[in-house]
Amino acid sequence: MESDYGILEKKSRKKAKVDTVGRQNRTARFDEKLNEVLSASSALFASKGFERATMRDVSQATGMSLAGLYYYFRSKEELLYLIQFRAFESISENLREIIKNETDPKSCLHSMIQMHFEYFIRNMNDLKICSREIESLEGSFYEQVAEKRKEYFDLTQSIFEKITDKSGGSTADSRLAALYLFGTLNWIYQWYRPGRYPDAKELASQLSGIYLQGFPQIGK
Repeated sequence: MESDYGILEKKSRKKAKVDTVGRQNRTARFDEKLNEVLSASSALFASKGFERATMRDVSQATGMSLAGLYYYFRSKEELLYLIQFRAFESISENLREIIKNETDPKSCLHSMIQMHFEYFIRNMNDLKICSREIESLEGSFYEQVAEKRKEYFDLTQSIFEKITDKSGGSTADSRLAALYLFGTLNWIYQWYRPGRYPDAKELASQLSGIYLQGFPQIGK
């Protein structure tokens, strides 16, 4: 992902309509099938790259005809938008619930880190795409994803601000702290392998401990 979650960069981009798949007759089956399409397409874009992947590749990856695919989205760019927007919307909703239910800000940070690990370990292809492909979006597609990503960043920064307030102040910058954290969290797609490394719960315990208490020493 871009180095600065907090900036919604203003660029001159061609406009893209974002009425997307808000079809009148959406059903639970529609949403289920759409999620299947997004997951298969996410794997394709993560391995082949958005620019190189064609709609015929998407058709093969999903096992659907081109005509069938266009019932769920209108263009390859809209498909990329839906993958990224779904990811940021999901983790933002999860984080809002954590902040709502956790009264201790340090526990809140730990829960946020664990949630982030859990979500993206399950959806590693989405993390690769959110990290690499936001610049492939244009116009309103780009703006909506960037805005949702900024929302997630702001929620995380607010946790650091609460930690600072509760501790009576800090020389650390909450914005930089959030940027450092995301730089760590979002690199896992480069190295994480299930079975080789601890699960999300243990990863979160170690990372939040290092963040809040420093690198632990044996016997101390």
